[in-house]
Amino acid sequence: MRLFQPSPRQSQGSLLSPKRLAAAIALALILTACDDSNDGLSYDTPDNICGVPADGKILESLLDDGDILKQDTGHFSLTEGQFCHMYVDGNDSVVSDATWHDSEYGLRDLFQDYDLNGVRYISDGRYASWHRGVATVIPCRGVSKEGDVVSVEVRDMKWNDESQGLLEKLAPSYFDAYRDKLGCP
Repeated sequence: MRLFQPSPRQSQGSLLSPKRLAAAIALALILTACDDSNDGLSYDTPDNICGVPADGKILESLLDDGDILKQDTGHFSLTEGQFCHMYVDGNDSVVSDATWHDSEYGLRDLFQDYDLNGVRYISDGRYASWHRGVATVIPCRGVSKEGDVVSVEVRDMKWNDESQGLLEKLAPSYFDAYRDKLGCP
């Protein structure tokens, strides 16, 4: 008993019809386009986080691959305590969060309500970093009615082993730009 009977076309050496060959090529092209290698993002990498200048090369490494990047500042301004979401295909990728406090507030106060292990204080204690975030407290008297210092955090929402080092590289220039954008004395 024979289970497979080749068609006359197949017995002549052609295994795929032109339609099947075209379908196989189309499938291969689709799979290649969906390649998850991080050879670059499918959207233009910004050089800012919601209008605050940031190192685009570092952001390219932090942001998730996808088709659409959207930055959303919500309804608060920088002087009110802006919470900035950088969404890739609708999912949080990188977040910057700022909260104003009284003048006595310091960087270590930021972690009173967090249960974080491995917090590192870097640059003579100006910044703190952990596995998926980096933070600072910026003195900024007279700029906001919300307080005299602002704590600013940047978090990589889908962090990996490289996140902490990348965020530590981003911190100095981003936090300086944040201070400048606010117009802190």
